Amino acid sequence: MEKIGKIVHLAKSGRLIVKIEQKSNYELIGQSLVNDRGTKVGKVIELIGPVSSPYASVIPTVDSKYSIGGVVYKSHNLNHRVNSSKKRNRVRRKRM
Repeated sequence: MEKIGKIVHLAKSGRLIVKIEQKSNYELIGQSLVNDRGTKVGKVIELIGPVSSPYASVIPTVDSKYSIGGVVYKSHNLNHRVNSSKKRNRVRRKRM
């Protein structure tokens, strides 16, 4: 597992804010994050803040167990990779 950063805050929207310890990497968007034990914490939605010290906005999973100050890692397990919503890939029908 590759260390990404630490959880620093739980926003009012319910998202976790993670301080990224490495340089900004756009491959993180859509990536699943796991904790020390390998259980899934959530999915990275967007990168925010300055390029020199970015933060990640993470939607936590329903049954995730996390702690503020806890370290999160990038999941290398293909089953933890989360694809974008299927709704975005659907074709809209024209109204008549």
